Amino acid sequence: MPATAQQADSAQDTTSGTSEVFRIDEITVTARRRAESLQRTPVSVTAIGGEDLVVRSIDSFNELANAAPSLDINGGIPNGGGSATQIFLRGVGQNDYAFPNEPGVGLYIDDVYISRTAGGDFGFMDIERIEVLRGPQATLYGKNTIGGAVKVITRQPEGDTRGEFGVTVGRFERLDFYGNVEFPLSDTVFAKISGAQRTRDGLGTNLIEQDLGNEDEATIRGVVRWVPNASWDVSLTSDYLRQRQNGPAGSMVHFERNDANAGGIDLINSLLVQDEIARFGLEPPFDQYGDAFVKTLEEDGKDVYNSFGTVETRDWADIFGVSLNAVWTGDNVTVTSVTSHRRYDIDIRRDSEHTPFDIVRVDNPENTRQFSQEVRVSGLSFDEKLNWVVGAFGIHDWGTGELFAPLLSGLFEATGGLADNTAFITSEIEAYSLAVFGEGTYYFTPDFGLTLGGRLAYDDKTYNYGLSRPESGQVPLPPEDLVADWTEFLPKAAVEYTPSDDLLLYASASKGYKAGGFNARALSGIAPQPYDPEFIWAYEAGFKASLADGRVTINGAGFYNDYTDIQLLAVLNLGGGNVETVIENAGEGRIIGGELEITARPTPNLLLNAGLSYLDTEYTDIDPDAENAGITENNEFINAPEWILLLGGEYTIDLKNGGNILLRGDATYKTEQFRDAVNTPQLLADAYWNVNSRIAYQDPSGNYEIAFFVTNLTDEVYITNGVEVLGLGYVEAYYSRPREWGLSALARF
Repeated sequence: MPATAQQADSAQDTTSGTSEVFRIDEITVTARRRAESLQRTPVSVTAIGGEDLVVRSIDSFNELANAAPSLDINGGIPNGGGSATQIFLRGVGQNDYAFPNEPGVGLYIDDVYISRTAGGDFGFMDIERIEVLRGPQATLYGKNTIGGAVKVITRQPEGDTRGEFGVTVGRFERLDFYGNVEFPLSDTVFAKISGAQRTRDGLGTNLIEQDLGNEDEATIRGVVRWVPNASWDVSLTSDYLRQRQNGPAGSMVHFERNDANAGGIDLINSLLVQDEIARFGLEPPFDQYGDAFVKTLEEDGKDVYNSFGTVETRDWADIFGVSLNAVWTGDNVTVTSVTSHRRYDIDIRRDSEHTPFDIVRVDNPENTRQFSQEVRVSGLSFDEKLNWVVGAFGIHDWGTGELFAPLLSGLFEATGGLADNTAFITSEIEAYSLAVFGEGTYYFTPDFGLTLGGRLAYDDKTYNYGLSRPESGQVPLPPEDLVADWTEFLPKAAVEYTPSDDLLLYASASKGYKAGGFNARALSGIAPQPYDPEFIWAYEAGFKASLADGRVTINGAGFYNDYTDIQLLAVLNLGGGNVETVIENAGEGRIIGGELEITARPTPNLLLNAGLSYLDTEYTDIDPDAENAGITENNEFINAPEWILLLGGEYTIDLKNGGNILLRGDATYKTEQFRDAVNTPQLLADAYWNVNSRIAYQDPSGNYEIAFFVTNLTDEVYITNGVEVLGLGYVEAYYSRPREWGLSALARF
């Protein structure tokens, strides 16, 4: 059942005999690894139902970023190809997808932890609901949920024969197909197949007329579910994603010649531009590497989607997964097993500086695998006063990767073999993570409960890294194993109190942890350096209230986070045209903030929702190494807007023929935010509004629907991500999508 776009419950008022009673439907979530009402869950969580995703035009993680307080999602460092899913909650996340690194917000699909974020911005398909859990979720979710967790729950077959098929057309030659069909194989075995194809032309082109910012993605998922009796529920799921895109649309937004990089820029213009001048017929000022190639939103508008680059870029992914979810339910005891294997094959190429000259090109194929197993036992004890869960979790990640970066291509030949900046990196990763955990809530009275929990986590990583320079044959860093491991205990304590049936009060303290790793891009020949884990102690208090006989819900939370050993990414200028991308433990910080969410149904046909979040972030101490990378105590946190405001509403018009028309509008406002840790001025995303609207007609049978929608109605374009490479004189940025319209049709059978 959708979380907000729901039909009101209605009944005849037994007192008056005439008044209609209507309320917001109860929402069930599993944030605490058990099914319970959202209004009775003492956790800061936003739940968005599958139907609500559709009516709000949220069809991928990119759009989900505008759907919940304190949430931001973008592609992270541009090496991710544009389709990486870097999630930030309450100012905490990770901006780099590379496999020695760990995400700061855990992503789960049907309880399977997704360890890699590359290729993660897949289209939503046949979703039951999405839960956004804010704050550390270490006890029950564990691995790398220091900022929170996002849970995607798909629809399971129920034993009926039914299905649906839909098509969407729209701007940029958009053409999407999607559908699912479920059917019984026997009285106890049910099956379901879901599939989708998403295609859109690009937003701009480069000098070789390649579409940039296009979409080309196909997804299929199959489920076989076995329910032999009331005790057993077993689901076997397999999914596959194939993506063949050209990469995002971006531009050089700043060029700067200074004392540190002047030698490298002069070298480029004297030795490395002649071939491209002749090839493309470049005339002044475009015959020199410089600020003629700069494009900004302020000066050039949507022309920022068009690049001067000449590299054929790509953002390809093949992702396969299979999982077995088994649940056995007995008398006051439930045993859950989640077994999964996933494979990620990505191939990314990008043109970093967006000029005709081959200065910074990056090829980055990766092949990684994961196998995970979790077992949970939960139940009720002591006359059902104690609600408890214990379990164990293990995951094995392994894989290989390459990074080919011909910095200043042609330099070796132009200098007669005296200089070679080309970098070819080979890497292998093998990582293990093991944990045991437990949490219990004891209700001293029906109204007051105390929760205690803890997780003992162990992480072990072996990273093999080698650097060679193919043109000269140099091997600055022969392949070598780098090994590190960490063990942490992550406690949690919470209290909850329900003074009335319509009010829940709660408070909690918990510790979050994200494992350390190794820098993946030691291009200069300096051995890659390890970095340490980061930690958060989070303190939160909140409430959940239902008012006006269930017609209004108001949920709020305030928090204070003590954040230490923060892992942040920066690009260092090493001189001579050499740059280095590093992750460092920047120091310490604190985050203060809160969220407020309101849902109201004034009439049976009108639904309103609003959300608000506030973040105040501050670095309290910065390590000297981080200061050398340009991070100071005055810097703002990355991807952490101070204010987020969400407004939405929908109205259903009942027609005489039994059909209905649904009108929906949503608006999101975010204040300015920096897209890199060093707070590069050109990577400051201005405050923006994102407004979506939709009108849909549903026939009397409910089997057919047609809808017209517009996303980004006000046509605001803003910076989503980027990187500063002033060692070579430039800053690059990538952008949100412009206004788009679409027409969709859906048939159910």
